[in-house]
Amino acid sequence: MSRYFGTDGIRGRAGRLLAPELAVRTGYGLAVELSGSAKRHTRSRRPFVVVGHDTRLSADMLRMALQSGLCLGGVDCLDIGMVPTPVVPQVLLQRGALAGVMITASHNPVEDNGIKIFGADGLKLSSGTEAAIEAWIDQPGRLSVDDALHFGHVREEDLSGFYLKQLRQSVRRRGNGSPLSVVLDCANGATSLLAERAFTEAGHSVSVICNEPDGAKVNVKCGATDLGKLRRAVKSAGADVGLAFDGDGDRVLAVDELGRPASGDRIIALFATRLPRYRREGGVVMTHMTNMGVEQVLARRGVRMLRTDVGDINVMNAMIDNRISLGGEQSGHIIMRDKAPSGDGILVGLQLAALLAGSAEPLSRLVDEFTEYPQLLTNLQVKDKQAWVGDRRVNRELEQVRSSFANVRFYLRPSGTENVVRVLTESEDRRHCEAGNAAACAVFNEWSSRVS
Repeated sequence: MSRYFGTDGIRGRAGRLLAPELAVRTGYGLAVELSGSAKRHTRSRRPFVVVGHDTRLSADMLRMALQSGLCLGGVDCLDIGMVPTPVVPQVLLQRGALAGVMITASHNPVEDNGIKIFGADGLKLSSGTEAAIEAWIDQPGRLSVDDALHFGHVREEDLSGFYLKQLRQSVRRRGNGSPLSVVLDCANGATSLLAERAFTEAGHSVSVICNEPDGAKVNVKCGATDLGKLRRAVKSAGADVGLAFDGDGDRVLAVDELGRPASGDRIIALFATRLPRYRREGGVVMTHMTNMGVEQVLARRGVRMLRTDVGDINVMNAMIDNRISLGGEQSGHIIMRDKAPSGDGILVGLQLAALLAGSAEPLSRLVDEFTEYPQLLTNLQVKDKQAWVGDRRVNRELEQVRSSFANVRFYLRPSGTENVVRVLTESEDRRHCEAGNAAACAVFNEWSSRVS
Protein backbone atom coordinates (compact mmCIF):
# COMPACT_ATOMS: atom_id res chain seq x y z
CA MET A 1 0.00 0.00 0.00
CA SER A 2 1.27 3.46 -0.88
CA ARG A 3 2.61 5.43 2.08
CA TYR A 4 2.55 8.90 0.56
CA PHE A 5 0.82 8.91 -2.83
CA GLY A 6 -2.97 8.93 -2.92
CA THR A 7 -5.38 9.18 -5.84
CA ASP A 8 -4.02 12.61 -6.74
CA GLY A 9 -0.38 12.76 -5.74
CA ILE A 10 0.97 13.42 -2.26
CA ARG A 11 -1.32 15.48 -0.09
CA GLY A 12 -1.49 16.44 3.58
CA ARG A 13 -0.97 19.13 6.19
CA ALA A 14 1.64 21.67 5.07
CA GLY A 15 4.61 21.87 7.44
CA ARG A 16 3.90 18.41 8.81
CA LEU A 17 3.68 15.73 6.14
CA LEU A 18 4.23 18.29 3.36
CA ALA A 19 7.48 19.68 4.76
CA PRO A 20 10.64 20.77 2.86
CA GLU A 21 12.55 17.52 3.44
CA LEU A 22 9.78 15.45 1.85
CA ALA A 23 9.62 17.84 -1.11
CA VAL A 24 13.42 17.70 -1.63
CA ARG A 25 13.41 13.92 -1.57
CA THR A 26 10.38 13.75 -3.88
CA GLY A 27 12.15 16.00 -6.38
CA TYR A 28 15.36 14.01 -6.18
CA GLY A 29 13.54 10.69 -6.49
CA LEU A 30 11.59 11.97 -9.49
CA ALA A 31 14.79 13.13 -11.17
CA VAL A 32 16.60 9.84 -10.62
CA GLU A 33 13.71 7.56 -11.54
CA LEU A 34 12.65 9.36 -14.72
CA SER A 35 15.95 10.56 -16.10
CA GLY A 36 18.48 8.01 -14.95
CA SER A 37 20.46 11.00 -13.74
CA ALA A 38 23.11 8.99 -11.94
CA LYS A 39 24.97 9.63 -15.20
CA ARG A 40 26.07 13.12 -16.17
CA HIS A 41 24.02 15.17 -18.66
CA THR A 42 25.52 17.90 -20.76
CA ARG A 43 23.73 21.22 -20.44
CA SER A 44 22.57 21.02 -24.06
CA ARG A 45 20.61 17.84 -23.45
CA ARG A 46 19.82 18.08 -19.76
CA PRO A 47 16.21 16.99 -19.07
CA PHE A 48 13.86 19.44 -17.39
CA VAL A 49 10.68 19.40 -15.32
CA VAL A 50 7.84 21.94 -15.53
CA VAL A 51 6.80 23.25 -12.08
CA GLY A 52 3.71 25.29 -11.24
CA HIS A 53 1.84 26.15 -8.05
CA ASP A 54 -1.46 27.54 -6.77
CA THR A 55 -2.03 30.36 -4.27
CA ARG A 56 -1.45 28.46 -1.02
CA LEU A 57 0.69 30.08 1.65
CA SER A 58 3.03 27.07 1.75
CA ALA A 59 3.52 26.98 -2.04
CA ASP A 60 6.87 28.81 -2.09
CA MET A 61 8.32 26.65 0.67
CA LEU A 62 7.45 23.42 -1.12
CA ARG A 63 8.18 24.68 -4.63
CA MET A 64 11.72 25.74 -3.78
CA ALA A 65 12.38 22.55 -1.84
CA LEU A 66 11.13 20.39 -4.68
CA GLN A 67 13.23 22.31 -7.19
CA SER A 68 16.28 21.83 -4.95
CA GLY A 69 15.73 18.08 -5.10
CA LEU A 70 15.30 18.12 -8.86
CA CYS A 71 18.48 20.16 -9.32
CA LEU A 72 20.37 17.84 -6.97
CA GLY A 73 19.20 14.98 -9.20
CA GLY A 74 20.71 16.66 -12.27
CA VAL A 75 17.46 17.97 -13.74
CA ASP A 76 16.61 21.54 -14.77
CA CYS A 77 13.36 23.24 -13.70
CA LEU A 78 11.04 25.42 -15.77
CA ASP A 79 9.12 27.42 -13.14
CA ILE A 80 5.88 28.68 -14.74
CA GLY A 81 4.61 30.35 -11.57
CA MET A 82 1.07 30.52 -10.26
CA VAL A 83 -1.13 28.72 -12.81
CA PRO A 84 -4.10 26.34 -12.91
CA THR A 85 -3.05 22.70 -12.76
CA PRO A 86 -3.98 21.87 -16.40
CA VAL A 87 -1.35 24.32 -17.66
CA VAL A 88 1.41 22.03 -16.37
CA PRO A 89 0.70 18.95 -18.56
CA GLN A 90 -0.02 21.16 -21.57
CA VAL A 91 3.34 22.93 -21.27
CA LEU A 92 5.30 19.74 -20.62
CA LEU A 93 3.82 18.12 -23.75
CA GLN A 94 4.45 21.22 -25.86
CA ARG A 95 8.04 21.62 -24.62
CA GLY A 96 8.98 17.94 -24.38
CA ALA A 97 9.67 17.99 -20.65
CA LEU A 98 10.67 14.99 -18.58
CA ALA A 99 7.72 15.54 -16.22
CA GLY A 100 5.51 18.19 -14.67
CA VAL A 101 4.80 19.00 -11.03
CA MET A 102 2.01 21.09 -9.55
CA ILE A 103 2.22 22.24 -5.94
CA THR A 104 -1.41 22.22 -4.84
CA ALA A 105 -3.94 20.57 -2.56
CA SER A 106 -6.74 21.26 -5.05
CA HIS A 107 -10.06 21.50 -3.17
CA ASN A 108 -8.56 20.77 0.26
CA PRO A 109 -8.53 23.33 3.11
CA VAL A 110 -6.02 26.17 3.41
CA GLU A 111 -3.85 24.21 5.85
CA ASP A 112 -3.09 21.47 3.34
CA ASN A 113 -0.84 21.29 0.32
CA GLY A 114 0.25 18.62 -2.12
CA ILE A 115 2.51 17.51 -4.93
CA LYS A 116 0.85 16.38 -8.17
CA ILE A 117 3.17 14.78 -10.70
CA PHE A 118 2.61 14.24 -14.43
CA GLY A 119 4.82 12.00 -16.55
CA ALA A 120 6.26 12.85 -19.97
CA ASP A 121 2.99 11.69 -21.57
CA GLY A 122 1.00 14.29 -19.61
CA LEU A 123 -0.65 11.61 -17.46
CA LYS A 124 -0.31 10.81 -13.77
CA LEU A 125 2.57 8.53 -12.78
CA SER A 126 2.27 4.76 -12.67
CA SER A 127 2.02 3.09 -9.27
CA GLY A 128 5.45 1.55 -9.87
CA THR A 129 7.10 4.94 -10.36
CA GLU A 130 5.29 6.32 -7.31
CA ALA A 131 6.59 3.41 -5.24
CA ALA A 132 10.14 4.07 -6.46
CA ILE A 133 9.88 7.74 -5.47
CA GLU A 134 8.52 6.74 -2.07
CA ALA A 135 11.63 4.61 -1.55
CA TRP A 136 13.75 7.75 -2.00
CA ILE A 137 11.55 9.62 0.48
CA ASP A 138 12.11 6.91 3.08
CA GLN A 139 15.81 6.32 2.34
CA PRO A 140 17.88 6.99 5.49
CA GLY A 141 20.75 9.43 5.56
CA ARG A 142 21.51 12.56 3.60
CA LEU A 143 21.15 12.98 -0.14
CA SER A 144 24.42 14.11 -1.66
CA VAL A 145 26.17 14.38 -5.03
CA ASP A 146 29.91 14.95 -5.59
CA ASP A 147 29.95 15.83 -9.30
CA ALA A 148 30.30 19.61 -9.61
CA LEU A 149 28.92 19.60 -13.18
CA HIS A 150 25.90 17.48 -12.33
CA PHE A 151 23.47 20.00 -10.87
CA GLY A 152 20.44 21.39 -12.64
CA HIS A 153 19.28 24.99 -12.64
CA VAL A 154 15.96 26.85 -12.44
CA ARG A 155 14.56 29.32 -14.96
CA GLU A 156 11.24 31.14 -14.86
CA GLU A 157 8.82 31.81 -17.70
CA ASP A 158 5.31 33.28 -17.90
CA LEU A 159 3.24 30.94 -20.08
CA SER A 160 -0.22 32.33 -19.38
CA GLY A 161 -0.40 33.57 -22.98
CA PHE A 162 0.32 30.07 -24.27
CA TYR A 163 -2.50 28.65 -22.13
CA LEU A 164 -5.02 31.30 -23.22
CA LYS A 165 -4.14 30.59 -26.85
CA GLN A 166 -4.75 26.88 -26.26
CA LEU A 167 -8.16 27.71 -24.81
CA ARG A 168 -9.08 29.92 -27.76
CA GLN A 169 -8.16 27.19 -30.21
CA SER A 170 -10.19 24.55 -28.39
CA VAL A 171 -13.43 26.54 -28.05
CA ARG A 172 -15.64 27.69 -30.87
CA ARG A 173 -18.90 29.52 -30.23
CA ARG A 174 -21.89 27.64 -31.62
CA GLY A 175 -24.70 29.45 -33.38
CA ASN A 176 -25.09 33.20 -33.57
CA GLY A 177 -26.80 33.78 -30.25
CA SER A 178 -26.04 36.69 -27.97
CA PRO A 179 -23.05 36.44 -25.61
CA LEU A 180 -23.85 34.98 -22.23
CA SER A 181 -23.85 36.72 -18.89
CA VAL A 182 -21.45 34.61 -16.83
CA VAL A 183 -20.47 34.77 -13.15
CA LEU A 184 -17.17 33.11 -12.24
CA ASP A 185 -16.14 31.99 -8.74
CA CYS A 186 -12.37 31.48 -8.75
CA ALA A 187 -12.15 30.10 -5.17
CA ASN A 188 -9.36 32.65 -4.52
CA GLY A 189 -7.16 30.10 -6.22
CA ALA A 190 -5.12 29.43 -9.33
CA THR A 191 -7.77 30.56 -11.85
CA SER A 192 -8.01 34.03 -10.29
CA LEU A 193 -5.75 35.75 -12.85
CA LEU A 194 -6.80 33.92 -16.01
CA ALA A 195 -10.47 32.86 -15.93
CA GLU A 196 -11.94 36.30 -16.52
CA ARG A 197 -9.61 36.91 -19.48
CA ALA A 198 -10.51 33.55 -21.04
CA PHE A 199 -14.27 34.12 -20.88
CA THR A 200 -14.03 37.76 -21.97
CA GLU A 201 -11.95 36.73 -24.99
CA ALA A 202 -14.66 34.18 -25.82
CA GLY A 203 -17.13 37.06 -26.10
CA HIS A 204 -19.08 36.67 -22.89
CA SER A 205 -20.13 39.33 -20.38
CA VAL A 206 -18.24 38.36 -17.24
CA SER A 207 -18.39 39.20 -13.57
CA VAL A 208 -16.03 37.55 -11.09
CA ILE A 209 -16.18 36.79 -7.38
CA CYS A 210 -13.58 35.28 -5.03
CA ASN A 211 -10.72 36.10 -7.40
CA GLU A 212 -8.12 37.25 -4.87
CA PRO A 213 -5.05 35.03 -5.31
CA ASP A 214 -4.79 34.78 -1.55
CA GLY A 215 -3.56 31.54 0.02
CA ALA A 216 -5.34 32.35 3.28
CA LYS A 217 -8.70 32.40 1.47
CA VAL A 218 -8.40 29.58 -1.06
CA ASN A 219 -11.54 27.38 -0.98
CA VAL A 220 -12.86 29.22 2.11
CA LYS A 221 -16.66 29.36 1.73
CA CYS A 222 -16.32 29.68 -2.02
CA GLY A 223 -15.50 27.82 -5.20
CA ALA A 224 -16.57 24.33 -6.18
CA THR A 225 -16.66 23.16 -2.55
CA ASP A 226 -19.19 25.82 -1.48
CA LEU A 227 -21.57 27.20 -4.11
CA GLY A 228 -23.48 29.54 -1.75
CA LYS A 229 -21.84 32.80 -2.87
CA LEU A 230 -22.08 31.88 -6.54
CA ARG A 231 -25.75 30.94 -6.32
CA ARG A 232 -26.56 34.29 -4.74
CA ALA A 233 -24.43 36.20 -7.25
CA VAL A 234 -26.08 34.52 -10.26
CA LYS A 235 -29.58 35.29 -9.02
CA SER A 236 -28.65 38.87 -8.08
CA ALA A 237 -27.09 39.55 -11.49
CA GLY A 238 -29.75 37.72 -13.48
CA ALA A 239 -26.90 35.83 -15.16
CA ASP A 240 -27.27 32.96 -17.60
CA VAL A 241 -24.84 30.71 -15.80
CA GLY A 242 -22.40 30.60 -12.89
CA LEU A 243 -19.19 28.58 -12.87
CA ALA A 244 -17.21 27.64 -9.77
CA PHE A 245 -13.62 26.39 -9.92
CA ASP A 246 -11.67 24.66 -7.20
CA GLY A 247 -8.35 25.85 -5.76
CA ASP A 248 -6.15 24.58 -8.57
CA GLY A 249 -8.62 24.96 -11.43
CA ASP A 250 -8.93 21.39 -12.64
CA ARG A 251 -12.59 21.17 -11.60
CA VAL A 252 -15.71 23.18 -12.35
CA LEU A 253 -19.31 23.04 -11.20
CA ALA A 254 -22.17 25.08 -12.65
CA VAL A 255 -25.11 27.06 -11.31
CA ASP A 256 -28.08 27.59 -13.62
CA GLU A 257 -29.92 30.87 -14.16
CA LEU A 258 -32.29 29.99 -11.30
CA GLY A 259 -29.38 29.67 -8.87
CA ARG A 260 -29.55 25.87 -8.73
CA PRO A 261 -26.38 23.74 -8.73
CA ALA A 262 -25.63 21.54 -11.73
CA SER A 263 -23.40 18.60 -10.81
CA GLY A 264 -20.48 17.25 -12.75
CA ASP A 265 -22.67 14.26 -13.62
CA ARG A 266 -25.16 16.49 -15.39
CA ILE A 267 -22.50 18.55 -17.20
CA ILE A 268 -20.90 15.36 -18.53
CA ALA A 269 -24.28 13.95 -19.56
CA LEU A 270 -25.12 17.20 -21.33
CA PHE A 271 -21.85 17.07 -23.30
CA ALA A 272 -22.37 13.36 -24.09
CA THR A 273 -25.78 13.99 -25.63
CA ARG A 274 -25.38 17.49 -27.12
CA LEU A 275 -21.83 17.80 -28.45
CA PRO A 276 -21.46 16.06 -31.84
CA ARG A 277 -18.14 14.26 -31.27
CA TYR A 278 -19.20 12.69 -27.99
CA ARG A 279 -22.67 11.89 -29.27
CA ARG A 280 -21.11 9.98 -32.19
CA GLU A 281 -18.81 8.04 -29.86
CA GLY A 282 -21.77 6.97 -27.76
CA GLY A 283 -19.71 6.25 -24.66
CA VAL A 284 -18.58 8.00 -21.50
CA VAL A 285 -16.48 7.07 -18.45
CA MET A 286 -17.77 8.05 -15.02
CA THR A 287 -17.29 6.73 -11.48
CA HIS A 288 -19.06 4.72 -8.83
CA MET A 289 -20.22 8.04 -7.37
CA THR A 290 -22.20 8.86 -10.53
CA ASN A 291 -25.93 9.16 -10.05
CA MET A 292 -28.04 6.20 -11.18
CA GLY A 293 -30.70 8.50 -12.55
CA VAL A 294 -28.22 10.13 -14.92
CA GLU A 295 -26.93 6.71 -15.97
CA GLN A 296 -30.44 5.58 -16.86
CA VAL A 297 -31.18 8.67 -18.95
CA LEU A 298 -27.90 8.23 -20.82
CA ALA A 299 -28.75 4.59 -21.52
CA ARG A 300 -32.14 5.58 -22.96
CA ARG A 301 -30.33 7.97 -25.29
CA GLY A 302 -27.89 5.35 -26.49
CA VAL A 303 -24.87 6.45 -24.45
CA ARG A 304 -22.99 3.61 -22.79
CA MET A 305 -21.60 4.58 -19.41
CA LEU A 306 -18.59 2.80 -17.93
CA ARG A 307 -18.06 3.10 -14.18
CA THR A 308 -14.63 3.14 -12.58
CA ASP A 309 -13.12 3.85 -9.18
CA VAL A 310 -12.97 7.45 -8.01
CA GLY A 311 -9.88 9.39 -9.08
CA ASP A 312 -9.05 11.10 -12.33
CA ILE A 313 -6.24 8.65 -13.04
CA ASN A 314 -8.76 5.80 -12.96
CA VAL A 315 -11.13 7.71 -15.22
CA MET A 316 -8.35 8.58 -17.66
CA ASN A 317 -7.02 5.01 -17.82
CA ALA A 318 -10.51 3.69 -18.59
CA MET A 319 -10.96 6.36 -21.26
CA ILE A 320 -7.68 5.36 -22.92
CA ASP A 321 -8.37 1.62 -22.69
CA ASN A 322 -11.84 2.03 -24.21
CA ARG A 323 -10.96 4.82 -26.68
CA ILE A 324 -13.47 7.22 -25.14
CA SER A 325 -12.94 10.98 -25.30
CA LEU A 326 -15.25 12.17 -22.51
CA GLY A 327 -15.26 11.25 -18.85
CA GLY A 328 -15.15 12.61 -15.34
CA GLU A 329 -16.49 12.79 -11.84
CA GLN A 330 -19.54 14.09 -10.05
CA SER A 331 -17.30 16.59 -8.26
CA GLY A 332 -16.69 18.47 -11.51
CA HIS A 333 -13.37 16.92 -12.52
CA ILE A 334 -14.20 16.52 -16.21
CA ILE A 335 -11.80 15.30 -18.90
CA MET A 336 -12.26 16.13 -22.58
CA ARG A 337 -9.41 14.00 -23.85
CA ASP A 338 -9.69 15.24 -27.44
CA LYS A 339 -9.03 18.80 -26.24
CA ALA A 340 -6.70 18.54 -23.21
CA PRO A 341 -4.56 15.90 -21.49
CA SER A 342 -6.17 16.41 -18.09
CA GLY A 343 -9.18 17.87 -16.32
CA ASP A 344 -9.42 21.61 -17.00
CA GLY A 345 -12.10 23.68 -15.26
CA ILE A 346 -11.76 26.77 -17.44
CA LEU A 347 -11.85 24.71 -20.65
CA VAL A 348 -14.94 22.77 -19.54
CA GLY A 349 -16.64 25.99 -18.43
CA LEU A 350 -15.95 27.58 -21.82
CA GLN A 351 -17.36 24.53 -23.59
CA LEU A 352 -20.51 24.69 -21.47
CA ALA A 353 -20.88 28.41 -22.18
CA ALA A 354 -20.43 27.80 -25.92
CA LEU A 355 -23.11 25.13 -25.84
CA LEU A 356 -25.51 27.46 -24.04
CA ALA A 357 -24.77 30.35 -26.40
CA GLY A 358 -25.85 28.18 -29.31
CA SER A 359 -28.95 26.79 -27.60
CA ALA A 360 -32.46 28.20 -27.46
CA GLU A 361 -32.92 26.63 -24.02
CA PRO A 362 -31.56 27.85 -20.67
CA LEU A 363 -29.26 25.68 -18.59
CA SER A 364 -32.04 24.84 -16.12
CA ARG A 365 -34.10 23.17 -18.84
CA LEU A 366 -31.13 21.34 -20.29
CA VAL A 367 -29.92 19.80 -17.03
CA ASP A 368 -33.44 18.93 -15.88
CA GLU A 369 -33.48 16.34 -18.66
CA PHE A 370 -31.16 14.27 -16.44
CA THR A 371 -33.04 13.11 -13.35
CA GLU A 372 -30.90 12.62 -10.27
CA TYR A 373 -31.94 10.19 -7.54
CA PRO A 374 -31.47 11.20 -3.90
CA GLN A 375 -27.91 10.59 -2.72
CA LEU A 376 -26.35 11.01 0.70
CA LEU A 377 -22.59 11.16 1.20
CA THR A 378 -21.19 10.99 4.73
CA ASN A 379 -17.50 11.48 5.51
CA LEU A 380 -16.44 9.65 8.66
CA GLN A 381 -13.22 10.69 10.38
CA VAL A 382 -11.22 7.58 11.36
CA LYS A 383 -7.71 6.84 12.60
CA ASP A 384 -6.94 4.35 9.83
CA LYS A 385 -9.04 4.75 6.69
CA GLN A 386 -7.84 1.42 5.22
CA ALA A 387 -8.04 -0.95 8.20
CA TRP A 388 -11.75 -1.76 7.85
CA VAL A 389 -11.22 -3.27 4.40
CA GLY A 390 -9.68 -6.42 5.89
CA ASP A 391 -11.92 -6.58 8.98
CA ARG A 392 -14.19 -9.62 8.55
CA ARG A 393 -16.65 -8.52 11.20
CA VAL A 394 -17.10 -5.10 9.62
CA ASN A 395 -17.60 -6.55 6.16
CA ARG A 396 -20.06 -9.14 7.44
CA GLU A 397 -22.11 -6.41 9.14
CA LEU A 398 -21.97 -4.21 6.05
CA GLU A 399 -23.24 -7.10 3.94
CA GLN A 400 -26.17 -7.47 6.34
CA VAL A 401 -26.93 -3.76 5.90
CA ARG A 402 -26.89 -4.16 2.12
CA SER A 403 -29.28 -7.11 2.36
CA SER A 404 -31.65 -5.11 4.56
CA PHE A 405 -31.76 -2.25 2.03
CA ALA A 406 -32.04 -4.04 -1.29
CA ASN A 407 -33.30 -0.93 -3.10
CA VAL A 408 -30.35 1.20 -1.95
CA ARG A 409 -27.05 1.42 -3.81
CA PHE A 410 -24.06 1.54 -1.46
CA TYR A 411 -20.58 2.77 -2.33
CA LEU A 412 -18.04 2.69 0.48
CA ARG A 413 -14.43 3.76 0.08
CA PRO A 414 -11.45 5.25 1.90
CA SER A 415 -10.70 8.78 0.70
CA GLY A 416 -7.68 9.12 -1.53
CA THR A 417 -6.73 12.53 -0.11
CA GLU A 418 -8.08 12.71 3.45
CA ASN A 419 -8.15 10.43 6.50
CA VAL A 420 -11.84 9.63 6.16
CA VAL A 421 -14.12 6.84 5.01
CA ARG A 422 -16.77 7.95 2.53
CA VAL A 423 -20.22 6.36 2.76
CA LEU A 424 -22.45 6.99 -0.26
CA THR A 425 -26.02 5.73 -0.48
CA GLU A 426 -28.51 6.26 -3.28
CA SER A 427 -32.14 5.29 -3.88
CA GLU A 428 -35.24 6.50 -5.67
CA ASP A 429 -36.78 6.78 -2.18
CA ARG A 430 -35.05 9.47 -0.07
CA ARG A 431 -36.10 7.84 3.22
CA HIS A 432 -34.49 4.55 2.25
CA CYS A 433 -31.37 6.39 1.12
CA GLU A 434 -31.06 8.12 4.50
CA ALA A 435 -31.86 5.01 6.53
CA GLY A 436 -29.32 2.91 4.61
CA ASN A 437 -26.67 5.57 5.11
CA ALA A 438 -27.33 5.73 8.85
CA ALA A 439 -27.10 1.94 9.14
CA ALA A 440 -23.78 1.77 7.27
CA CYS A 441 -22.34 4.66 9.29
CA ALA A 442 -23.37 2.91 12.52
CA VAL A 443 -21.24 -0.08 11.51
CA PHE A 444 -18.22 2.14 10.90
CA ASN A 445 -18.73 4.11 14.12
CA GLU A 446 -18.93 0.90 16.16
CA TRP A 447 -15.80 -0.43 14.44
CA SER A 448 -13.93 2.83 15.00
CA SER A 449 -14.72 2.82 18.73
CA ARG A 450 -13.71 -0.84 18.96
CA VAL A 451 -10.28 -0.43 17.34
CA SER A 452 -9.33 2.98 18.78
